[in-house]
Amino acid sequence: MELDRLKQEWDSNGYCIIPALVTEDGVSDMRSICDRVLEQVLQESDNRAELEDASNIAYLTEPKYYSKEPESLLKLLEFIAQDQIVLILQSIADGQFPLFHNTQYFKQPLYRSWQGIWHRDTQFLAPDPELEKQRIAEFTAVHFRVAFCDDACLEYVPGSEKRWDTPAELAIRKKITEGNITAPAEMPGAKTINLRAGDACLFHAWGIHRGTYRQDLPRRTLDIIYQWGGSCDYYPPPPTCFAEPKILESLSDGAQEFYRYFINAYKKVWQALE
Repeated sequence: MELDRLKQEWDSNGYCIIPALVTEDGVSDMRSICDRVLEQVLQESDNRAELEDASNIAYLTEPKYYSKEPESLLKLLEFIAQDQIVLILQSIADGQFPLFHNTQYFKQPLYRSWQGIWHRDTQFLAPDPELEKQRIAEFTAVHFRVAFCDDACLEYVPGSEKRWDTPAELAIRKKITEGNITAPAEMPGAKTINLRAGDACLFHAWGIHRGTYRQDLPRRTLDIIYQWGGSCDYYPPPPTCFAEPKILESLSDGAQEFYRYFINAYKKVWQALE
């Protein structure tokens, strides 16, 4: 897997690409699972048209999606916790063990195309710049995206995860148009990340990035969010399927270790919310 190359790309750019991480059969199998969850979410929605035009669904590990196919949930959980991905993450994180956070499944919108906003993930729960800087310093969050068909919908500003915004970047990200700063038309230095089916991309959630959502281009990309260096107690993930102990017991030893770390990180938060 060329871990040294991936680590070097990560350190330089804040992202790295893992070609052909998943075989053709693996892509077909995982896409079938995620597509079935997507269709169930659409069927159960009170506003299917609005969801059909959205960019993604989340929380694919909810047990309600697998009442008739429990083995599919176990396959998804094993995929998320597989040794290959954990090894990549630990190499990137200088040996720190990764903490699971959430899943998303990206699709093309049905009715329209649009550009997503330029953002760091930290900005959504920290409108104050000083709070956002504090959150950035607390721990590292990453997206691990696996393309089930070709995907060129992500743009990223290399190196932006290591520093605060330049005035031009901040003008775009915060939509500043008053005073002496005017948001330019394009984000300086942004790179498009191109994935083929079966490729994966790991990128820093605190770096500046955006998605492009094209009605005319098929998209099926599984996005797994991991972190290291601390837990996200101010926005904890739900326990999803791990409220049911039998599910954990049905997994491989490595996957059990991975998810026990997740459960232990958030169980006090979950208990407080009950």
